[in-house]
Amino acid sequence: MDQIKIAWIGKHFGEEPPLVGGEGQGAGGIFFSGCNLRCVFCQNVQISQGGLGRNYSVEELAREMIRLQSEGAVNIDLVTPTIWWRMIREAIILARARGLKLPIVWNSNAYESLEIINGVADVVDIFLPDFKYADDEMAEKYSGVKKYFGTAVRAIRRMIELNGELKINKNGLAERGVIVRHLVLPNAVENSFGVLETLVNISPKIHVALMNQYVPMARAMEFPEINRRVSDEEFVSVRVRMDLLGIRNGWVQGEGEAMVPDFEIERPFEVV
Repeated sequence: MDQIKIAWIGKHFGEEPPLVGGEGQGAGGIFFSGCNLRCVFCQNVQISQGGLGRNYSVEELAREMIRLQSEGAVNIDLVTPTIWWRMIREAIILARARGLKLPIVWNSNAYESLEIINGVADVVDIFLPDFKYADDEMAEKYSGVKKYFGTAVRAIRRMIELNGELKINKNGLAERGVIVRHLVLPNAVENSFGVLETLVNISPKIHVALMNQYVPMARAMEFPEINRRVSDEEFVSVRVRMDLLGIRNGWVQGEGEAMVPDFEIERPFEVV
């Protein structure tokens, strides 16, 4: 029987405001084991590369989605789902048939083929890609993949074609659309500029979440240029470029605020 490896399931508040709701709500997080990238600085390395987790059947995963809904989650937040996409799609269809009504969030690294994006288009309400690199050499050096930039751009364009710009309801919750994240790296301001300029060219109305949570972890100490936190000057310069490019929709993580994922309840984003 096919199995899906999952590291953690529960409500959490470490996402953008319209994805977490208010007191007692939270995103219905499902953190899948494994990843199609091998980032040397991964903050979830135990999950993405260390094999942490246990196996679930499609039936069990559908049951967990229903449970999260019953506990008051405002969505089903699928974190690093890409390598499991076929079985996840089956689980969503099964859960929908059993009464799941929550929006489905596809929380990925943007390094995804059009086959995958098209394959989940009928079950995903909100795409949440993390657009990491505008520089393919950086992508290969730090994440072990080739042609990241073109792959990510095609994927994000398709996500917007399918689901449109972000729609937020009267309760402040995201219902459908796309949010693109970008993590600022040390000594890589030009990379961030390239990412933001690309996003504006894709859509001037795009919702962007600019993240300042980089902490050198995993194998980052092997790369001196990224073996430190992002400086205030670096992050502010990227924030200023975001403003100059006219990106008006989105959120910015608090300057100097670390958020190493430990599954604690946190609210790290501020509205732009």
